[in-house]
Amino acid sequence: MKTEQPITYSIESIRERRLAKQEELKLSKDRMHNLSQQLFAPQQGQNKIDSLMQQINMGIAAYDGLMTGIKILRRVRGFFGGKNKKY
Repeated sequence: MKTEQPITYSIESIRERRLAKQEELKLSKDRMHNLSQQLFAPQQGQNKIDSLMQQINMGIAAYDGLMTGIKILRRVRGFFGGKNKKY
């Protein structure tokens, strides 16, 4: 019958393994950071007019999102009796 030998750990092996895992986590974090920067960074304009138009479009999109959010909030409040109506 074959008996399994218990695995022995030493302080040095645990320390080395912990440092390796920390380095692996750091590299993974850096990869995720770079990927998110690439995905969500605004595109660079090729000239000043393109950059200006991109800034204007982002401003309009932000305003539109804000106004849509306000309209949705008002509608939701209306469903739940946000205003007291006197008849």
